[in-house]
Amino acid sequence: MSYRFPLLLAFPMLVAFILKSPRDPLRPSTPQDGVGPLTRRRYWVEVENATQTAEEIAQHWRNHLPDHAPKWLTWFRGLDHPVPPARCGDRLWIRLFLIRRGRVVIEHIDPLGFRVRTLRLHPEAGTTDFRVYPGTQPGGMVLQIESLLRSNSHFDRLAYLLGIHAAQRHNWHLTLTSVAQHAGGRIVNRGTESLEMLRLEHSYFLPERSSGA
Repeated sequence: MSYRFPLLLAFPMLVAFILKSPRDPLRPSTPQDGVGPLTRRRYWVEVENATQTAEEIAQHWRNHLPDHAPKWLTWFRGLDHPVPPARCGDRLWIRLFLIRRGRVVIEHIDPLGFRVRTLRLHPEAGTTDFRVYPGTQPGGMVLQIESLLRSNSHFDRLAYLLGIHAAQRHNWHLTLTSVAQHAGGRIVNRGTESLEMLRLEHSYFLPERSSGA
């Protein structure tokens, strides 16, 4: 028996899986909706001699995230209205790696950052925090992207292990580099950290009541 026919069937089945929508695609998701380990992934750059304040950079980053993320890896645009502005409760449309669809909602905004939550139509389930940490010296700061996520399905978990993790790391470091350039500063250090977590815990804790802007 030839193996060509099963292989030919496998490709359209894979495409159909990638393109199909969940039953409730715009429902906010939590890590409990996902599979595999709960992972906290942190990407950061240390910047010196920035010409803008941390608050100015955070506000610009939130309203212009689509301009800083490389579109061939993560293409953002507003789902409810054009961005900017980006406000608490706004949903964003995402095209991941040119083929995979994703949706997120902005669930928290404060003067130094913002946090988005995945909706069910996304390959991961959880939250991502975009934050500016002011340094001790004028013009010094750390720009950080931190995700606390599980894979949305076993297929997405396998794709992550087979290489999506590297593309994701490259995407967020390109984004951080672009934001740092906009800030007028110079990157003096950068890093990536990935930890499997036993509980839901970002390194930045939100206040009890979220604020919109």
